[in-house]
Amino acid sequence: MATTPRLILAEDDDFLRQLLQMQCESMGALVAPACDGEEAVSLALSYEYDILLLDINMPKCDGIQAMTLLRQLGYDRPIVAMSSDAVTAEGFSSVLKKPLNEQDLQQLLHQETHHPAVELVVSDDLLQEFLQGLVLTQQQLEEARQASDWPELQRLSHKLKGSAGSFGFPQLSNAADQLQRAIQQSQTEARLDVAFRQLVQQVQEASHE
Repeated sequence: MATTPRLILAEDDDFLRQLLQMQCESMGALVAPACDGEEAVSLALSYEYDILLLDINMPKCDGIQAMTLLRQLGYDRPIVAMSSDAVTAEGFSSVLKKPLNEQDLQQLLHQETHHPAVELVVSDDLLQEFLQGLVLTQQQLEEARQASDWPELQRLSHKLKGSAGSFGFPQLSNAADQLQRAIQQSQTEARLDVAFRQLVQQVQEASHE
């Protein structure tokens, strides 16, 4: 008989956290959401949950810091990293690549709890909330570009890379990845601006669907 998986889902992107929670719950899991690493650590140390799904980039305490602290405290339950970038830190039980693949998430829960896989569906309401949120995201991108705030642009593009792919917008996710890579590689401002404009174009196209 399948057991009911009890998960901690630590993700600072509100839309992506809601999507992942809905997906996990559709598989019969009980989900405790966390908005940052500190909250995730506190929930984990209650030892009421089977698996910790931990985003790498979060405020207050990032995923690697949270995992390291828990392991130092003797926490031995599965800690799964979620990231659109490569994760090399030791201590994670496994890594889920963003945008999350439906089969990978199902396989993880099946391996840890032997729960049968089911088809995952994104609700129309949540999808519309995500699309409406792109209007604010575009404004934030434009303001950061006007101020030449490349660290903020990298943060926003990293966030979009994971969430857009998960909501079924691979071109938007790819454009966000290209800008993030361009910033990380310290490319010329002309190339950065091209990547920025391509991302804004994809944001506009997605928000008008």
